[in-house]
Amino acid sequence: MKTFLKPIIVLLLLIFAENLAAQGESAIPMLYFNPSPKLNGLGMTGTSLPNDDPAGFYYNPAQLGYISQTNNISLQEYPSNVNWAPNALFFNTIKYRNTSFNIGYNFNKLLNGLNLSAGFGYIHSKFDFGNFYITGPDSPNPLYSIDEYDQYDAYGFGVGIDYFVQFNIGITYKNILSQLAGYTETGVRTFDAKGSVVDYGLLLTVPVTKLIEPNLQFPLFEDIPAFPYLNLSLGYSISNVGKDIYYIDPAQADPLPRTARLGYTISTGLKVEINNSIIKAISYDFTVDADDYLVKIDPYTYNHSYQGLLGDIQIGRNLIGLKSDDNVVVHKGHNINLFETVSFQIGRFDGRGYYQEKSSGIGMQTKGIFTLLKNVSKNTIFNFIADHLDIQYYSSKLFTDSPAETKFEGVNVIWYGMML
Repeated sequence: MKTFLKPIIVLLLLIFAENLAAQGESAIPMLYFNPSPKLNGLGMTGTSLPNDDPAGFYYNPAQLGYISQTNNISLQEYPSNVNWAPNALFFNTIKYRNTSFNIGYNFNKLLNGLNLSAGFGYIHSKFDFGNFYITGPDSPNPLYSIDEYDQYDAYGFGVGIDYFVQFNIGITYKNILSQLAGYTETGVRTFDAKGSVVDYGLLLTVPVTKLIEPNLQFPLFEDIPAFPYLNLSLGYSISNVGKDIYYIDPAQADPLPRTARLGYTISTGLKVEINNSIIKAISYDFTVDADDYLVKIDPYTYNHSYQGLLGDIQIGRNLIGLKSDDNVVVHKGHNINLFETVSFQIGRFDGRGYYQEKSSGIGMQTKGIFTLLKNVSKNTIFNFIADHLDIQYYSSKLFTDSPAETKFEGVNVIWYGMML
């Protein structure tokens, strides 16, 4: 292949090359990273944690089936561009931006009480590596510039059914475009690589408490009943299934980062009923994902092949023992939410070139505050908004305390609970 400008090479070497060193080289490394600020704070998880984040289906499109059980419209925007690894050498020009959108509907009323839902999701993400400046032979002043970037548009669809247990399936289609500048014998020009991939996902949530004792409750205070709950969720996805891409020569095409993910989440907490309104007083999620890069490169011929659906993921070692290795990254996250108003995230991930990487985050949402205020408000318009609108803000750090530390911020607007 021809020589390309250093930003993409630096990105591969500094953040992703170690991750792929034991496996081989992959094109478009941004496809590995989750655009959700909340889930990045949880150690780049998201395969098995049921969530209402508009970008939450990126690691598992089956999340759209879960989200559409309650949410109708949701939007996420970054308030500003993310400075990717701003403390790392050569990285001060790399910007990352993202927009996510979901729509969904629960057909409960149309199906005589059967909670069958369907949801659609869209994500646009772009890694902007900055401008490549072209100068003339007589002056260092630039004559023109070339914008270098990787980007994708993801279109997801999921279906969910809640019947004793909740089962969700989903699929995502991504269009990918990469534009880089390169030197050729005739000068500098742009090179485009285009491709498409598909993600598949499954998500199962078992309401353990509800199945054992549907009416479990106890009086927390006078006239305030409390309802403890315990849920177990299992998730699987395979991402970036598609053909290789190339910039110049099809014979030198590179594979995309096809990745298998398997995980589980334990969710528990306490719901309380205040004046006929139910709110989660406290909730805790412990989520674990294991992922394996499924591309194998022959060190002698450089030909590549793909592993099966789980790759090298071992349930006992990676998911139960929480031990990573040279092939599998183990992600762990803890999420605590108080009164559906403030939440705290902390995460870790390790393996396949990552070494005990840390993440953290904090979130704010209006749902809990609106629910509490509704009990003292007599304004019908406010009460309607309180029943259907949730505004969220998340701030998180990925690769904390390392040269690649990156801060994410996202604002979510969610409209939920509407049934015709």
